[in-house]
Amino acid sequence: MINLADQLVQYLHANDEGTIGVDLFIDSLPTTPDEVIWFTHLGGSAEFKLDVPESWRKLSLQTRSVTSAGANERIWRVITKLLEPDDGVIEVGNKLYTVQITSLPALQDKDANGRYVMKSVLILRQVQPVTESWLGAISQFTEALLGPQWHVYRGFNGTCRPAVSWQCTSWQSATASQSTAQLTKQYVGQIAARSASEYQLAAQVLLVGLAEQVKLPVTGTEGRWLTVVNSTIAMRLGDLSTGVLTLTLKGAIAAPQSTLPLMAAVRTETQINS
Repeated sequence: MINLADQLVQYLHANDEGTIGVDLFIDSLPTTPDEVIWFTHLGGSAEFKLDVPESWRKLSLQTRSVTSAGANERIWRVITKLLEPDDGVIEVGNKLYTVQITSLPALQDKDANGRYVMKSVLILRQVQPVTESWLGAISQFTEALLGPQWHVYRGFNGTCRPAVSWQCTSWQSATASQSTAQLTKQYVGQIAARSASEYQLAAQVLLVGLAEQVKLPVTGTEGRWLTVVNSTIAMRLGDLSTGVLTLTLKGAIAAPQSTLPLMAAVRTETQINS
């Protein structure tokens, strides 16, 4: 079983945020040096009841320093690297992860040597982009419209900003003919910008672009085009830099062909009565 906390520590070590065994630790903590980062596994109830325990962990992140400013600065620097990785996701050993902060850093009581300690709580989750032709078409269209500064996630929520996280929420099928079926899918895009102005611009670009495009090219066995049925955007109350884009697509796919039993034999007889 992979030690997910160890994966996180390896990532921080590789990004020059501490040295494993020197000032970067898991669970156990030596009395020296003064300036350290350490993670502790937390128990409690399962946050994600349908996800296998091997895919996520709830961890305590703590920093120690001789000054409160030092502990505060270092814990926020670590959090920034975990929430905003350069590649959009944390990658260690060909596996991808995202981090969600569930408790903001807070100053704890001083330790026995009078050093300051800051503590935060996070959830580390292993993720895997969804490979699906329609989702691929939407993602490529979004990337082309918004540009390379935007991260586009496929099938899971990312933490970098600015970003759009696309997920499929519903399917509906109807028979079009003996050889094809009409498929309708609804997708939700979580838009997370860095400011209200950036969000407004992205929302307008996406809505106008989808309205003008009408059809999206798709590769694979599911036809050549997807029809944009409708798209709407709703801003989150109280957060002017995030919102949800709902998109409905329709396309024709090849219907599965049923196999009929072969006829064993045909015999004809002719009888002539005189």
